[in-house]
Amino acid sequence: MTLFILVFTVAIAVFKDVPDMEGDRQFKIQTLTLQIGKQNVFVGTLILLTICYVAMVVWGLWTVFPLNIPVFIGSHLLLLFLLWGRSRGVNLEDKGEIASFYQFIWKLFFLEYLLYPLAVWLPAFKLSIF
Repeated sequence: MTLFILVFTVAIAVFKDVPDMEGDRQFKIQTLTLQIGKQNVFVGTLILLTICYVAMVVWGLWTVFPLNIPVFIGSHLLLLFLLWGRSRGVNLEDKGEIASFYQFIWKLFFLEYLLYPLAVWLPAFKLSIF
């Protein structure tokens, strides 16, 4: 969970500069967005978040920690699906759309704080993969 939050936070921190690219350029603040472009930062953010969600699914398959595995894995796959679905409509030339997507990422972040305990508190259910 800690590693998930750490990587997710890095993705949020990198993406936050995309909507303010012009302000950063004007004030000569060297951000990753200015160095590699907003499209690359956008794709990189999606890749980092995808890694987070896939890692949680894999961890859910192999953990011995008492979890409701279907809830744990299903919720992470659903959020990954929503992330990619929502990302498809983002126009990187529209600051409003970028800001809206940024807020969506924050919502996903905070959902993790609800979903993880939910999967722990619900009756544990183990999947047999062998």
